[in-house]
Amino acid sequence: MASGHISDIGCRFDPLDPSQADGRYALWAEAREHEPVFYSPKYDLWFVTRYHDVEAVLKDVSGFSKCDDFAPARPWPEEVQRELDKGYSWHYFLSNNDPPEHTPLKRVVTKAMSRRQTAAMEPRVRTIARELIDGFAPDGIAELGEKLAWPFPALVALELLGFPGEDMELLKTWGDEWVLLFSDAPVETEAMVAAAAQFVAFQNYVLDHLRDRERSPREDLLSHLVRELHADPEINLALEDIVNLPIQVMTAGHVTGTLLLLEELTELLDGPDLMADVRADPGKIPALVEEALRFEPPVHGTFIRALDDVEVGGVTIPADARVLLSYGSANHDPACFADPDTFAIDRPDVDRHLGFGKGTHYCSGAQLARLEQRVALELLLERCPNLRRVEDRPPQRVRHMWLRGYESLWVQWDAPPASSPTGTPSPRRRT
Repeated sequence: MASGHISDIGCRFDPLDPSQADGRYALWAEAREHEPVFYSPKYDLWFVTRYHDVEAVLKDVSGFSKCDDFAPARPWPEEVQRELDKGYSWHYFLSNNDPPEHTPLKRVVTKAMSRRQTAAMEPRVRTIARELIDGFAPDGIAELGEKLAWPFPALVALELLGFPGEDMELLKTWGDEWVLLFSDAPVETEAMVAAAAQFVAFQNYVLDHLRDRERSPREDLLSHLVRELHADPEINLALEDIVNLPIQVMTAGHVTGTLLLLEELTELLDGPDLMADVRADPGKIPALVEEALRFEPPVHGTFIRALDDVEVGGVTIPADARVLLSYGSANHDPACFADPDTFAIDRPDVDRHLGFGKGTHYCSGAQLARLEQRVALELLLERCPNLRRVEDRPPQRVRHMWLRGYESLWVQWDAPPASSPTGTPSPRRRT
């Protein structure tokens, strides 16, 4: 409840209103200046908009809980909840619980996705990206969401987890249904119930694979989770309790990876000087990735719950209130970033963003995400010269409460010459 505190900005701001899609940052700026912590009666939700306030709340594990992270924009109908209750608890999503329970689970996943482990994956990640790009590079035109940005992080996640590659479309369907459960668009109850049933099927699929790894371990993340589950005395859980850990790796890393890659490409396509700069020096791609995470983070915020009356930015947030920490707004806070509304890869604080969160719930897959983005951009810019928009096919935005970015992006480029009459293909530069 808002304890009677109804704000003008809170009444006007609606992240689910399509008309605010392109004006969201102007509203964030107004909020940071005049009402940095405000309440939305429409969503019964508090918003925290300044960088230092967001950072302080993320560190305040005694005042706030992450156990309400996965919550829909609007309450689910009872039929949907009944369907979800046929599956397993969402409590053990990494981003949906708190220390000390969270600590050993995070340690297990972080260990499996360490910088060293991630670096060892680069040859395979590069092969996956190259094979996808080889499939469309001769065409000279493509919708990169479908051809690269969606399948690439999905295939990398399958490789990491150890799921069969032939299950990619099935897992895509399940992942899409999971996202639908949090959609802002009007969805019939029957469709929501079907989505919930698909999510439970996803859980059972993962459980079957975890049981298989218990019998026959391999070198993949699923096997690592099972080994640590039995070896770590701090983790007193059954296989059924950890089915959501692989789901979170698969869906969260996949969806955000897609949105991030399309955002980076949009910035390159809209900035010819930036495109020329990065083409001339691919060593600047990591900075481009960091700036994209600051400028338009795929995850625009994270949900938490106040455990007691807590003062933030001079405003008292009441106990049990749901709060959204706005990474999108914090990343544009002029108190932390000079000229924050300009996309600049040479800024000295380019990696200070909250695109991967911060503190206890910092993204375990951050290093893998960076690797994916770097490799995809390197190979795409190499193989697709003079990359440019298809002007009559504008990119389509995702409509979502806390995800931000594009889901489709049509581009064209100067395709290589066709194969010779003898059938000998034209030479292509390889890496």
